[in-house]
Amino acid sequence: MSTEHGLDPVSSTLNMSTGRPLSPLQILGWITITAVYFLILVGGTVRATGAGMGCPDWPLCFGQWIPPVDESQLPANWREIYADRGYSTAPFDATKTWIEYINRLVGASIGVLILAFVVVSSRYRRIDPPVFWAAVIALVAVAFNGWLGSRVVSSNLKPVMISLHMAGAFFVQMALIYATTRASREGFVTEVRGVLPSWFRSLLLFTMGALIVQIILGLQIRESIDGISRSMTGAERDQWIALVPQIFYVHRSFSWVILGLASLLVWKIFRSRLRRTRVGRSAVVLVALIVFEMLLGGALNHLGFPAVAQPVHLLAAHLIFGVLWFQWCVLTVSRDTASTIFSSPTTNRNSYV
Repeated sequence: MSTEHGLDPVSSTLNMSTGRPLSPLQILGWITITAVYFLILVGGTVRATGAGMGCPDWPLCFGQWIPPVDESQLPANWREIYADRGYSTAPFDATKTWIEYINRLVGASIGVLILAFVVVSSRYRRIDPPVFWAAVIALVAVAFNGWLGSRVVSSNLKPVMISLHMAGAFFVQMALIYATTRASREGFVTEVRGVLPSWFRSLLLFTMGALIVQIILGLQIRESIDGISRSMTGAERDQWIALVPQIFYVHRSFSWVILGLASLLVWKIFRSRLRRTRVGRSAVVLVALIVFEMLLGGALNHLGFPAVAQPVHLLAAHLIFGVLWFQWCVLTVSRDTASTIFSSPTTNRNSYV
């Protein structure tokens, strides 16, 4: 609730771009979005280290709430219990077990954060319902993705289940970014009102479409790599590149298309008044992320799939998508709400801060 000075009494963090205080929802929103990206990095680490079956059951880990650190802590017939999960002959690896367990703990923490996000966003049910319903969608998406995570384990890392689980992360971040951006809508509308050029929407949409194609190609390559890593257990990582399908080279070459479109977007933005807005600054971050992602792709190609590059490569892809989606959200909420905020004499602008 706003005070007579237009400030939320529990807000104290200033938005350096607008001078307005960040609301609790905005603060919690950006914290949760950051946590989601951290979870993506942790999840990528699970895959890169082969720790996906470090905990062969769910939600417990080897039937325990706290995972074992030594084989002596497992039941005597543990190989029989988990034989269908690859443990008939595989050794117990405490490192992989705890990597997977940490992944689950971080995932559970995300669930708590998003639940809190929904509770805080309930104040928007009357003043701006889409904020609240986007938060609810984020909660449903993270719950569904958690269920998919359990199916990944029960399917013994079936590639299609892993791909669906990874794709689910995109829907979680989309809902969170939209809700948080819309909760900040007055600042964005003030910033971009009258400076959104007509070409911005079409070029941004085309760039996002190209990135989605690239992500789909990447998911197919990931499934191939997972198959290679499991079937060629004796092969060194630097031999994997010779076994990947031709689609890998399409994926690698198509990255130049993504870079070209993002560079065009930045060039046109900096020739317009958008260059001084957060959309303009995010465009520079976008190109930097794409260049970084291409360098990581080169490392995977020429350095023999180093394990450290895989989770970072995955994280960078999500960040690139996140920046583009953030720009789309700014465009959407600005077009949808500018007339409401600035033409209605009864609107309390500070309600959206």
